[in-house]
Amino acid sequence: MKKSKIILPIMVVVAVLATIILNQEEYSEVTFINKLLITAGAAIVSSVIGYFLLGADVDKVDPKPTNNTVNKTLKKNSRRK
Repeated sequence: MKKSKIILPIMVVVAVLATIILNQEEYSEVTFINKLLITAGAAIVSSVIGYFLLGADVDKVDPKPTNNTVNKTLKKNSRRK
């Protein structure tokens, strides 16, 4: 459930921005129920996109490699020259 910490704020931000944009004078002909449906749809679509783009592990970081073979071979080759 680590993704919910990121997805819920995304939904809120999108819903607020959609409400602000739809309350402009240019969209006065759109009814309230349609504005509500557009705002809810935008929030849901953005959360679904965010869920898939975040990947499986949000807080998991790869551990530091213990045996770095590339650097070892470079050091051996530089000593030979």
